Amino acid sequence: MLNSIFMKWLTASIAITISILLILTISISWLVQRDFYQQGLHRLNQQAEAVEQAYEQLQTGAISQSAFQAEMKQIKKNADVEISIIGKRVNYLKKDVYEVAVRPNIKNWISYIGKDNRIQKIARFQNHDHEKMLIVGFPLKAKDQVVAAAFIYSPITEVKHLAQPIRRSIWFVALAVAGPLIILLWIATRRFVKPIQEMSKAAVSVSNGNFSSRVKVTGEDEIARLGISFNRMAERIEHVEDQRKRFIMEIAHELRTPLTSIRGTLQAVSEGILSEDEQKEFITISLKESLRMGNLINHIGELSAFEEHQIVFDYIDVNMVELVEQTVLQLRPKADALGMKLQINADQDENITLSADPARIRQVLINLIGNALDHNKAGITVVIHLCRNQHKISLIVQDNGQGIAPEHLPHLFERLYKAESSRTSTGSGLGLTICRHIIHAHGGTIQAISDPGKGTVFKVLLPLVRT
Repeated sequence: MLNSIFMKWLTASIAITISILLILTISISWLVQRDFYQQGLHRLNQQAEAVEQAYEQLQTGAISQSAFQAEMKQIKKNADVEISIIGKRVNYLKKDVYEVAVRPNIKNWISYIGKDNRIQKIARFQNHDHEKMLIVGFPLKAKDQVVAAAFIYSPITEVKHLAQPIRRSIWFVALAVAGPLIILLWIATRRFVKPIQEMSKAAVSVSNGNFSSRVKVTGEDEIARLGISFNRMAERIEHVEDQRKRFIMEIAHELRTPLTSIRGTLQAVSEGILSEDEQKEFITISLKESLRMGNLINHIGELSAFEEHQIVFDYIDVNMVELVEQTVLQLRPKADALGMKLQINADQDENITLSADPARIRQVLINLIGNALDHNKAGITVVIHLCRNQHKISLIVQDNGQGIAPEHLPHLFERLYKAESSRTSTGSGLGLTICRHIIHAHGGTIQAISDPGKGTVFKVLLPLVRT
């Protein structure tokens, strides 16, 4: 449980929040106490002014020495402070002051005040070594001459006692706020981490073969975009898996028919129920079926190599007019045997050259022209158009045959797809898929256009320069 992202995130959030809250509480408590110290020093300064006024009256003869001492005692009583005066001509309560020689800090203070300066300190003073004091030191003058150093001080514990209720309240508020903050952090963390946990569960589900798993996406932040990407990935994996299953089923179907035919022939021959002429006929059929299976297996291997990007292309400058003429010359005997015509529509004088693999482009031409010959009846004409259009070469294979139904057009380039009219042909159903891979590898496009009863057009666009 502690290893879960929720607990890690929650623990880190609580630790950071508590640390910030603790720092703020300590800082505010220190500032409050510091403010009380300042107030205490301000109060001591007010008493220092009263001492200065009394000492000035003593110097002018307005009050006697005994009256001055009585005034000092009254200030001490009313303000709850201690007063020490150390000087050449006046020593008040000197018995309470340690020897200056053994207290270097006090000696330095007296020297500093003797130069007509004032001090404010929080330090130990006189016989109060066990606690710190708030101290105000100031000079006493006679005829504009500093004659004594006066100190008014009070224990710092008194100021602390005054600040203690407020500091206690600050800590109480901090503790009261910490509880709801932890609850809010728990809620926020749970809400924040939930999509990640769902993605983790979905990823495990996908890894176990359940490719239909999806995550719920809310918002437009990075996690939402991650969820969208995950769903797209899962959809792609599911699609690939569906294609794989369908491909296996189609391969099994494509192999089952010729295998059944071959098995039936061999069984009939072995049982001796066929005449010699029938044996020759059935053996010829079986041979064609075996060739068809071999062709299918070869195409499957080739298609797999294309999809795994294992095919290496040999790109050279190719004269497309010559390549088309050579391919048509190769297929003309087949066309003549089927009672069909092959024509080339290209400008013989125009130099139509591009960087391509001639063997692969020839493979595309043979497949497209061969499909037109195999899937139509005698009497049709297949025209190969070749022209240069700006930075591209247009290669079109057009026939005036029976055409292809509109519902079949979107699926023509899928693996093992065959229209109903071509189910009985000897094709593997992978030729157009391989053609698409070849054209895409050359940076081009291929599309099929057909009008039932009027013919079919396969249009290939190839860039003159590959990018």
